[in-house]
Amino acid sequence: MRKQLTVNADAIGQAALRAGSCAGADAFLLVGPFMQPINNPWNSLEIVKLVLGVLTPLSVACLGWLVARRLKRLELVQWTNQRLIEKRLALYDAVAPQLNALLCFYTWIGYWKDISPDDVIRAKRELDRTFHIYRYLFDDDVYDAYHTYIHALFDMHTGPGRDARIRSLIQAPDGDRSVHGSYEWKPAWSDRFATANVVPKGDVLRHYTQLMERLRVALGATR
Repeated sequence: MRKQLTVNADAIGQAALRAGSCAGADAFLLVGPFMQPINNPWNSLEIVKLVLGVLTPLSVACLGWLVARRLKRLELVQWTNQRLIEKRLALYDAVAPQLNALLCFYTWIGYWKDISPDDVIRAKRELDRTFHIYRYLFDDDVYDAYHTYIHALFDMHTGPGRDARIRSLIQAPDGDRSVHGSYEWKPAWSDRFATANVVPKGDVLRHYTQLMERLRVALGATR
């Protein structure tokens, strides 16, 4: 009986050993593949390559968009400046002859004999209208120079509803407007002159030159 128990025990032990061996083998086979190290430097390098591969095209696209946007703005600024210069040049073509006519009349030079008092008043009205309408297309120094020039030529304080008076002489060492003019003199024109506070010809020329210099700078013209 004892021998039989011993044999059974041995058999059970051997079976257990065989079962344990198989279970251990299976466990090793199942666990083995999951035991590889996860901190492999080659895996990190591949991730970096992948990230760079995605970011590089995006960076290039963003840079291209920013450059294109900047160029578009520059083109718009250049176009706007060009249009502004063209408009200023058109205004210069309109006012320059009138400003010069006033200079000739007040300094008794050039074609002053062909400029009547009516022409002078008309030129002032048109110049005032132009400079007031387009004042903000120019820098303030342009309007200030015009304001100084026109106030040197006219007496503005003549009363409500009355035209400004011409600050010049009718008869002067340079000539007589009522006689030497190419137009027919009208006696009523005498009231249009303010002969008490006449600005010297040198000051008239100086104010005119300053105004024309300001206009030249506004046009971007160099001498």
